Order: sequence, then structure tokens, then C-alpha cells
Amino acid sequence: MENFKPGDTAIDKIATGRWENEGGKMDNKEKKMSCCSDVMKPIEASSCCTPKDTAVHAAQAMRASGCGCAPVLEDTTTRKLVGVVTERDVCCGVTADDRKGSDVGVAEIMKPMSACCHPDEPVADARRKLHEHRATSLPVVDSAGSCCGTVSVHDL
Repeated sequence: MENFKPGDTAIDKIATGRWENEGGKMDNKEKKMSCCSDVMKPIEASSCCTPKDTAVHAAQAMRASGCGCAPVLEDTTTRKLVGVVTERDVCCGVTADDRKGSDVGVAEIMKPMSACCHPDEPVADARRKLHEHRATSLPVVDSAGSCCGTVSVHDL
């Protein structure tokens, strides 16, 4: 069981790769994975959305994937990543304003792509990006700019 101190977050623990054991001693618990393709969850059509989709579709995509974000693709054929929509985006952009999810477009609530990783990128770099962006998941994008998966703090 990890010992968390006040102010510690799971993201902080993941970023440093250091966890306290039950005796309070620090241990490195780096998983032996070299690159993002070793830990990424491959993308499925049901876990993505486009800017033209509704917030309801985005929420269903997140539910289907079990991830707190859904990659937003220019179109489902090329899978070119244009942004991300998160649970927070749906909560703050729809529910908090008492709007109907089927009336709100993903384009209104999504965030443009600010952070992603590549399949051959070291896991340590993905961990650092998650920490820097205070994110729980990152899209994995291939050399053509197509979304091929996601990496989550839970995968690391």
C-alpha cells in the first residue's frame, strides 16, 4: 500500500517514479517498459469522436474506453488528431450550464491538441508530459499524425 502525504498526487508519484513503501522508505517502481507502444491502449472507433459529434457521443466514447478523455479526430478515416475532449470539458461545458448534451457540439467544448506522445517515445517522456500537463491520459500519434492509441497514468 502506498503512503501518500498531504499534498501528494498520483500524478506527482508517477512523474518521479518514486513511491513510499509501507515502512516509509522510498522505492523506485519503474516498470520495465521502454516505449509508449509497450503500454498504450490501441484506439478503437468507439472511443473517438469528431468536432461535429455531440457531447453525448463524447461521453459515450469515454464510457466505452474507460478513459477520462476521448481523442477528437478530424475524420475517422485518417484518424488525424485535432484535439481532446475530457470528462471535465463535458461537466463544465455542458452540465454546469444546465445544457442538453445532445445540443452541444464537441467543437464547442474540446481542447486543441497540446500534448501527445509517439509510439516509439520513451515511457519516461510520456510520464513527464502527463505530469507537466496535469493530465491523466495522452493520445499516441504516429508519424503521419494519426491517433493510434492512448497512454494513461494507470498504464504506467
